[in-house]
Amino acid sequence: MRYLGYIGRWVIGFSFFFLIAAVVLLGLPFFSAKKLYILVQQICRAALRCVGLRIKVTGLERFDHRGTYLIIANHESLLDAFICPAYIPMFFTTLELAEHFSWPVWGTLIRKWGHIPISRGGVKAAIQSLQKASTVLQTGTTVLIFPEGGRTVTGEMQPFKKGAFILARNARATILPVAINGLYRAKTRGDWRFHSANVALTFGCPLPFSQYANWDIEQLRDWAWQTINALKKEVNVGKM
Repeated sequence: MRYLGYIGRWVIGFSFFFLIAAVVLLGLPFFSAKKLYILVQQICRAALRCVGLRIKVTGLERFDHRGTYLIIANHESLLDAFICPAYIPMFFTTLELAEHFSWPVWGTLIRKWGHIPISRGGVKAAIQSLQKASTVLQTGTTVLIFPEGGRTVTGEMQPFKKGAFILARNARATILPVAINGLYRAKTRGDWRFHSANVALTFGCPLPFSQYANWDIEQLRDWAWQTINALKKEVNVGKM
C-alpha cells in the first residue's frame, strides 16, 4: 500500500505539471507571463496540497511585494519548481542549467516563460548568462537563483558558488534570502519515492546594494549562506 501512495503522488504531480504546461503554452500567445503567474500560483499551491505537503510560509511581511529582487534560495528538491512559484508573491524568472532547455515539455515551458540558460563549466557562456540576468533585473523583473548549483540529499546546505553574488554586484541588486526546509524529505535526489512532508518556506529581510557595496564577493556569499541557514531553523518542521 505504501508503494501505491508513492505512485499516486507521482500521478497527481504529473497531472498538475501538464495542467501548468497547458495553461502557459496556450495562454502566452494571449497574456503576458506576469498575468499568467497569478493562475500558475494557484495551480502550484493546489498541486502541493494534493501530493500531501503541509507548507508553512513565514516572513512575507519582511519585504515590499512590489519590489524587484535577486532571490537567493537553497535547493532541496525538484519540487522547488512548484513551491517557489506557489508562494513567491512577485513574478520572477530563473537561471537554469542549459541542458534543461532540451528536455521534452519542460524545456519548451521554461524557454517561453523566460528562464535564462547557464552552462556548466563554460566561463564565457556563464558570463553571458549573468549579463542577461543583470539586464533582466535592471528592467524590473525579479530573478531567482539557487547558488548551490545542485539539490541536497541530506537537508544540509552545500557551499554556495560565486556566480550569484557576481550577478548581485553587477546589477546592484537588492538580495532577498529565502530558505526552503523539509522539501527534500518529500522527494530526495536519487530516490524515486514521493513522500508527504512538512515544509517551511521562510523569507528573510532584503539586503539592498548600499549595505553590501563595500563587501567582497566572499563576504557576500558567506552572508547569504549564513542567513539562509539561520532562516531554515526559524520554523521547526517536525512540529507543524
